[in-house]
Amino acid sequence: MSVESWDPNADAQKKSYALNHEVLLNIIAQRQKLPEQPISEYFDAEELQIHSAMMKQDRESWLAAVGSFSEPQLLSLIEFLTLAEKQISSWQAGADSPVIYIVKFMRQNKMPLSKDMLLWIKANSDNRFLPNGPL
Repeated sequence: MSVESWDPNADAQKKSYALNHEVLLNIIAQRQKLPEQPISEYFDAEELQIHSAMMKQDRESWLAAVGSFSEPQLLSLIEFLTLAEKQISSWQAGADSPVIYIVKFMRQNKMPLSKDMLLWIKANSDNRFLPNGPL
């Protein structure tokens, strides 16, 4: 477990943060190549803090960012985001988790998650809202 520092500029960073297609593709590629790699090793400490803002982006931003991704890419991203939220305290999103947005997007586009994937999300998350959001 790591100790993170509080940044008084974090709220401003979250508001100015934009989901970057290349960053998401790099996360997906890394997840697919090295699925056992700890999430904290995807970025250095400064990047972890900067990219934590991705967890606070709204539904429309996420749908625009992932709309062209394939099903395997979306699944890798779901895995990364699920693990990041559990393993890195500054990445927690609760009922506003991007995992929820992506799962709903997949379901609406005839790519529902398998039972095994749903169980994996539940087993690897402390977020009671995953994978379907608040009821």
